Amino acid sequence: MQDKLKNWEELCNDGENYGNEGENLSPKEKILFENIKDKKVLKIQDAYLFSKSGKIDENHGRDLAEMIAHFPFVKTISSIIITHNQLGPEGLQILVDSPILPKVNYLHLGSNDLGDEGMAILAQADLFSEVVTLNLECNGITAEGAKALAQSPFLTKVEHMNLVDNRVGDEGALAIADSENLSNLNYLHLGGNRIKSEEAKSALKNSPKLTKLEKLKIF
Repeated sequence: MQDKLKNWEELCNDGENYGNEGENLSPKEKILFENIKDKKVLKIQDAYLFSKSGKIDENHGRDLAEMIAHFPFVKTISSIIITHNQLGPEGLQILVDSPILPKVNYLHLGSNDLGDEGMAILAQADLFSEVVTLNLECNGITAEGAKALAQSPFLTKVEHMNLVDNRVGDEGALAIADSENLSNLNYLHLGGNRIKSEEAKSALKNSPKLTKLEKLKIF
């Protein structure tokens, strides 16, 4: 790329040139390129962004993860926002195994069919050890997934966690309330998680482990 190009917007708006990289990029890579904002934020919120036919390929999530995992322009990002892209556990594992993805402080993987298997992968990923804001809404996470997050040795810097519209239930809530590793939480959204018992709600509100928790949402 030419050093004289001042910013990312110029790179994305110089016609088909893409900062002298256009001829080396596939059509989907160009779309990916355009969705890295200011070299810092990878933001892909709709799988249909990559579909001309209006249909999503069954391997889309895995293929997208493969493209991102080996795309040199992601080396400078500090935030990952990938939602509604069918990543699944396989796609998440590909991202975790990327040789070039840097550690980010903001991670939003909502609506990606990650499930408990995905939580097990995420919880054991050193790649996410710098994450401060974590959004995993609408991923089919149950108590097992919540336990994996609660026991993660790498999510210790998370301050803001959104698990809205999952299924962690009372058991998952109790695991989070008893977590040593999530002690930096100051915001926790557990709305729509089937947390019914007063015991679980009280454990979260009065947890001796979550001493920094200022905002708790349960409904």
